[in-house]
Amino acid sequence: MKNQSIVLIGMAGVGKSTMGMALSRSLGFDFIDLDDYIEQKDGRKLQEIIDAEGEQSFLQLEKRSMRQLDLDRKVVAPGGSIIYHPDLMEYLRQRATVVHLDDSLENIEARLRSANTRGIVGLRSKSLRQIYEERSPLYSRYAHFTLDCRGKSLAEVARELLNRLELREQAL
Repeated sequence: MKNQSIVLIGMAGVGKSTMGMALSRSLGFDFIDLDDYIEQKDGRKLQEIIDAEGEQSFLQLEKRSMRQLDLDRKVVAPGGSIIYHPDLMEYLRQRATVVHLDDSLENIEARLRSANTRGIVGLRSKSLRQIYEERSPLYSRYAHFTLDCRGKSLAEVARELLNRLELREQAL
């Protein structure tokens, strides 16, 4: 990977941050967790922002924050709701390799012990299953490729991701 950056998309609990940190170390890139970036800049937890400002205001804050990032040699793990911004997703596809980390709803639910306080957009009016079903086709649509994480260790997913990135770079 030369100067290309990587944006990992997928549901909350799929492992974007964990994979992003491991991938950034392997590539010698910086890592940015967009949710942490927003919380540090705003001084509040995501759920506090959503509770005080509403989901639409949060979505706009998420979009502005993503656009503020310098994407040169970065691995970015945005929140799962980033895919609700088609224009932003096209912008990211032009400037980075967008990778969808996919896992089963059951595995995601097992990892999300505190889903109601995690700042997941849509969880007030929909179940996690409904959000998963709504977002899955969007993740696939905007990703350059999807990695199936079901039943794989972090090391296995990381190895597969690095292989796919190398093949993609050779093809470009």
